[in-house]
Amino acid sequence: MFSRIKRSFVLLSTLTLLSSGCFFAENNKANSSTVSTLVDPKFVTIQNNQFYLEGKPFYPKIINFVVQLRFNEVEMWPAISSSYCPNGTLPYNDRVSSLKDLQAHLNLAKELGYNTVRFVGIGEPEIRDRTTGKMNFKASVGDEHNFPIYMQDEKDYSKYLRAIDDLLNTAQEAELKAIFTTRLFQEAPETEINLMKVTRHLKDNTTLLAYDFFNEPLYFDSLERKKEDVFYITLKWQQIAKQNDPNHLTTIGLANQRELFEWDPNIINVDFISFHPYEYEKEQVRNEMYWYSHFVKKPWIIGETGIAADNDSVSYEEQADFARRTMEQNYNCGGIGYSWWQFKDVNWKHFHQDFLGVLSLQGTTITSKGEVVNGTPKPVNKVIQSFDVTQPRGKCECFSNYYNFSNNNQFRVTGKMVDSDDKPIEGGEILAWDAPWINHHVTTTKADGTFELYSEYSFYHWMISAPFFDRVRGEMNPNTAVRGADGIPTIDLGILKLERVDVPELFD
Repeated sequence: MFSRIKRSFVLLSTLTLLSSGCFFAENNKANSSTVSTLVDPKFVTIQNNQFYLEGKPFYPKIINFVVQLRFNEVEMWPAISSSYCPNGTLPYNDRVSSLKDLQAHLNLAKELGYNTVRFVGIGEPEIRDRTTGKMNFKASVGDEHNFPIYMQDEKDYSKYLRAIDDLLNTAQEAELKAIFTTRLFQEAPETEINLMKVTRHLKDNTTLLAYDFFNEPLYFDSLERKKEDVFYITLKWQQIAKQNDPNHLTTIGLANQRELFEWDPNIINVDFISFHPYEYEKEQVRNEMYWYSHFVKKPWIIGETGIAADNDSVSYEEQADFARRTMEQNYNCGGIGYSWWQFKDVNWKHFHQDFLGVLSLQGTTITSKGEVVNGTPKPVNKVIQSFDVTQPRGKCECFSNYYNFSNNNQFRVTGKMVDSDDKPIEGGEILAWDAPWINHHVTTTKADGTFELYSEYSFYHWMISAPFFDRVRGEMNPNTAVRGADGIPTIDLGILKLERVDVPELFD
């Protein structure tokens, strides 16, 4: 039995990453190479920090695609999201027509230059009743798109698994590999049983690239967890998947670098990590990629990213340029795949979400097979399609605002992180909040373990952590701040000691 260390729980919330100038000790750079077990070459594997397919290097260019589960009294089937349809209305109410429509969309995705699709929605169970932990899938019947389906017996599961087969068959027909997103909760054992059934059913499916266990725990896992608990939880999920399906890879979709405080990418038991960075502050995405490159030991991809563009307030050229810059940085920093969110624009009543698609909702497009797809491709597709994944990797850039994204200068917290042997910890993070726990900033420690966290408001609460290390939290009184030589009110937290997460096998 593995030993465990008691640690205090932490309040996690949506964070804002700050960073100015990069200092990195190259001798500490993580070795993210891995070798997968030998499997049939028709399945995608990871060898020496690279995907392989049919004995050749494979670089996934991935498009995220939202799929709805539909049903009637006889059967279940997959369909494109109603959000991809004019006025949010699905054009078909039968399986055959829905599959033809889905096929046309995926054929277009292939023609636009993608070789992999990440399916979201259809495989992600919900837990509406937290008391019983009973699982259901959100489905569409007629014009009702939030109907809960409970798997009452094996007959229901047979229908559901056939719908997944239909989904993967359309991807195969389009010559796309697929990442299948599910959702697991340790507190809801039925979700783990679902994983067992799905992996057992799909073990011989060569279209499938990987299972994605959970989407963005930072935002969607409401429970406070210790890092070592995350290790054992994901170890159980990995064991379920591999025992029932040794042929396919596993991943988990981490929101971004800020997951470190709980869902530390280095202690999660999956084959590769899928990061989801977005540009909330200047150069946030490319700066985060620099951090992934230097402090994440597992293979990793960009599992989601993008900027919204309506060709009005944000031009299509700006969106395409973002794709160009982030694809280049991802490739040079060692990312082994790149994924854009999402296939089409939607109408979710928020600009950032509504215009991230690689297709607008206006007009129609005809595929090479003569199929009609609602929507018009944006220029961003040509950038992703033309990116050369065989070129030599260049320099992983670190930008001048790495330690202070927004160049704040009204308040500052300083200190130094060290391990139990008083050695400095590089790549650690400090997060601090204002008094009501609403606004917050985070920055990264330098090679000597020191940090300077800047803000435009006073801090009251703080938390620190680092890759492979536990977290510590505390309080501060901004009234005790001392103005530095530059006039900025500063609180020095001094030397802060961290203990390694108590999972011995991580450090063998």
